[in-house]
Amino acid sequence: MSADFWSSSQRTRWQLTRLNLLESRRKLMILEKKMIQNGFIKDYPNINYDYNMRIYLHTLLVKLGRRLNIRQVALASAEVYLTRFLTRVLLKEINVYLLVTTCIYVACKIEECPQHIRLIISEARNLWPEYIPHDITKLAEFEFYLIEEMESFLFLHHPYKSLMQIRSFLEENYSVYGFRLTNDELQNCWSLINDSYITDLHLLFPPHIIAVASIYITVVLKKNLTALRGGTSGGASSGGGAATGAINSRQDASNTMQIDDLMALANSSNNHPQTTNSTINQPNTQSQDEFDPSHFQDIKLDEDTIKINKFMNFLSHSHINLDEVVESMQDMINLYVVWNRYNENSVRKALQYMLLNR
Repeated sequence: MSADFWSSSQRTRWQLTRLNLLESRRKLMILEKKMIQNGFIKDYPNINYDYNMRIYLHTLLVKLGRRLNIRQVALASAEVYLTRFLTRVLLKEINVYLLVTTCIYVACKIEECPQHIRLIISEARNLWPEYIPHDITKLAEFEFYLIEEMESFLFLHHPYKSLMQIRSFLEENYSVYGFRLTNDELQNCWSLINDSYITDLHLLFPPHIIAVASIYITVVLKKNLTALRGGTSGGASSGGGAATGAINSRQDASNTMQIDDLMALANSSNNHPQTTNSTINQPNTQSQDEFDPSHFQDIKLDEDTIKINKFMNFLSHSHINLDEVVESMQDMINLYVVWNRYNENSVRKALQYMLLNR
C-alpha cells in the first residue's frame, strides 16, 4: 500500500502500455484456441470482450452496487479489478456474474466499507438467481482466484481525488488563473470519470490525466457543443451516461453534456483529427488570418471563451503530459459513440446461452 501514486503498485506493477495490453489479449486468444481444441471449453463465437461486453459488465456492477448502497469509489475499484482480471483470464471459462459479485466484495474490503458475504450473495441472487450459487464458499474461492491473478496488488488511486485536488488548487489560486469549476461542471467531470472505467484508461494512465481529460471535455468542448447545437437546447438523451445515473436529469438540457453531444464531438473530431490535439498543445496560438482587422468584428469574447482561455493558461503552466490527456479524451468520447450502438439484449442472451449450456 502507498499513499503516493508514483511509488504505488498501481503504477509500478499495473500501469501498462497499449502494446502490453494487446500482447496480453493476444496470448488470451491463443490460449482460448488451445482450450477449445483440447475440449476444456466450448466455442461460443458470440462471447467477446468488446465494448458491448464491457458496458454490460459495467451495468451489472452498478446494479449490484446500488442494491448494496456502495460508495462510488468502491465500485470504481471493483471495476478496475474486473478489467485487470480479464487481461489474464478468459471470459469463456468463468461465470461473469460471480466475477462481478466477487469484485464488489473484495473492493468493499479494500475501501473499508465491507459487506457481509451472505448479504452480497443474497442481493446478487435476487438480481441473477440462475447464475449465483447458494453456496457462499463459491464466492470465497473466487475471491482467492481474483486476488491471485492480481498478485495481491489491490490498493488503487482514483481520478476522483485528483479532480477534487485540482478543484481546490484552482479555488486557492483563483487570483492567479481566474478559473474555477462550478458545481455543475464538477458533476459532469465526476460522471465522465464514472463512465471512463468501462475503458482501459485506468490501466494506461495516471489518475490526474483522466481527471484533466474530464475537465477538458466539460469546460473546453462545452463551447463546441453550443456551436454544434446551433444555439438550440437539446433534449435529454437516454444513452450511456443515463445508464449509470451519470448525468443529473435535473440539470438544464442546454448545459448538460449527453451522449448525443459527445457523439457529435467525436464526429467533429474525426472530420478534423488535428483540431483537439493542436488546441491543447498550442492554447495561445492563432492563425495569421485572425489578426486581419476584417476578422475583428466577428470575434465575440463571451464568458465561455474567456473561461477556456483561462483553463488553457492553467494547463500550459501545469506541466501535465498533454499527449496523454488527448489520448484519454479520445477514448472517453469514442466510448459514447460505441455506447449508442450498445445492444444489451444480445450480450445478455449470449451469456445466458453460455452459462446454462456448460
